[in-house]
Amino acid sequence: MTTRQIISAVASIAAALMLGCSPARVSEPPDEASRRVLARWRADLDSLDAATVQLSDRVATLRSVHDTAVVREAFREARRRFKRIEGALEYYAPTTTRAINGPPVPEVEETEGPEILMPPSGFQVLEGLLYVDDPSRHRDSLQGEIGVLREHLTRARTMFDAQQTTDAHVWDAARLELSRILTLGLAGFDAGVSGEARPESRAALDGIMSALEPYAGRDSTWDAFSRAMAAAATALAARETATGFNYLRFIAQFGVPVARALVAARDARSIGLPAERRAFRMSAASVFEVNAIDPDGFALLGLEHAPAERVALGRLLFSDGRLSASGARSCATCHVPALAFTDGKARARGLSGALLPRNTPTVINSGLQVGQFADLRTTYLEDQVTEVVRNAQEMHGDLDEAARVLARDSSMRTRFAAAFPGASPPDSMITALRIRYAVAAYVRSLSRLDAPADRALRGDTLALSADARAGFNLFVGKARCASCHFLPLTNGTVPPMYQRSEMEVLGVPARDVTRGARIDADQGRYALSRSSPHRFAFRTPSLRNVALTAPNMHNGAFASLDAVIAFYDRGGGAGIRLTLANQTLSSTPLHLSTRERRQLRQFLESLTDTIGLH
Repeated sequence: MTTRQIISAVASIAAALMLGCSPARVSEPPDEASRRVLARWRADLDSLDAATVQLSDRVATLRSVHDTAVVREAFREARRRFKRIEGALEYYAPTTTRAINGPPVPEVEETEGPEILMPPSGFQVLEGLLYVDDPSRHRDSLQGEIGVLREHLTRARTMFDAQQTTDAHVWDAARLELSRILTLGLAGFDAGVSGEARPESRAALDGIMSALEPYAGRDSTWDAFSRAMAAAATALAARETATGFNYLRFIAQFGVPVARALVAARDARSIGLPAERRAFRMSAASVFEVNAIDPDGFALLGLEHAPAERVALGRLLFSDGRLSASGARSCATCHVPALAFTDGKARARGLSGALLPRNTPTVINSGLQVGQFADLRTTYLEDQVTEVVRNAQEMHGDLDEAARVLARDSSMRTRFAAAFPGASPPDSMITALRIRYAVAAYVRSLSRLDAPADRALRGDTLALSADARAGFNLFVGKARCASCHFLPLTNGTVPPMYQRSEMEVLGVPARDVTRGARIDADQGRYALSRSSPHRFAFRTPSLRNVALTAPNMHNGAFASLDAVIAFYDRGGGAGIRLTLANQTLSSTPLHLSTRERRQLRQFLESLTDTIGLH
């Protein structure tokens, strides 16, 4: 067994366990309707395989640019057949699905060393080869990629042949796929070159409807669900207006209502919920609902549901200089609550007086992501606390020493006892671990997802001005922001499972100039992984409250939102003549008009929500 095969097998097992596909889950007796669903999924997988064979046959006839249209049509058909079964594949075979339709960039296997790169494969690689001026030049590569794709489909079929399911899991998979359509599919996350986002989203809707048809009944909830699905499919097929497709209207008036109708039909059939822990709450219809995203879903097991006393303690510790070596610097020194938990500077100065290497980001909503710091060097907030406290230029502290200092304070001992109830025997012990837990609990409480944009997505579209509504449609459509800053969190943690965070190479310059620009010296994730695809790669940050957090970017290079929008409009670093072979941001200019730039900024401003944080 090769290293790659071992990694793939281990990843498949891990992903299955994270989804709840444990032996206990598979051993549940399948319901009659769910048996029929499995049969449909297997038939859909056979149809997908047949479509890839047809695509291979068409590629074999590809001799010149004149044969392009036929081959692309075969590709589009195969991709739509994939979309019909995407929900089931993502649910039961997520690792294999990533190989079938993963990003067209190499995967870095950091645990195996910096040079262990998994080559990209699947539909997105095929898309990149087909949507060029003359695809016939890539005929051999296309055939090779189709062969690899069919191997992955064979693996998926083997998994489905051995699979069992239940009604609860069928409906859960449908709910997840619907949110996947609304957050990733519509934004063209995996169809950025072909422009087939809406037709493929419609195919995914058809797949949901087909899977749930065995549960059809003559009741009002099923009728409402069927009507909502039909309306959504019709809306996706509508022609674009002069200003493009109205994504906001679709999500608010068709997508979210479909999700709610799906849950109502499920509940009417007394179908329960799988007993799984996720950031996207099991009880929520869509990721856009109030409280749909659970900050505890990103926390370490055992640290969920922190009592109010622990959060209150963490708030005090956040502003307590005793966590630093000098006793004069706290978390709040740089993360100033009145400045949306930033400091308003491009880069703060460290204890030595030298500039820190990176901009101070807001910590609002920092608990709603997988991974912390711009280079993703820690996974959990608790680890971030340790890193910041012990950093020689930031606080130069030691949590064990801080615990000893705090233990001399009787009021602190009382607060720690209340913050950590249930200890056996009961005690007021102050430890480094408890300091970490308390500060992280407070930061996790700084989650706010009720901005005007949120209210608009839930149905109150008038919560946004006309220009902000147009800006949202640009955000998802022409400007393609939402293909990296995923709705609704607008960060890089991928919905709807929220189990990994994306990094991007933008080509950010050292200074905001368009002539004589040079790349910022900070090499991002590469400093940790030493893997070439990670050179200048940084975590995709949240855009929540971005109107309050300038200067922007990891180095604070851009003083305003207008400057950031202009940078993206030009095509990132490539647009200012910075040559990076691994730039992941499209180098094609967006060609936004002055009005469109203003509208996009107004939407970004509508992401502001700091209620109760000062």
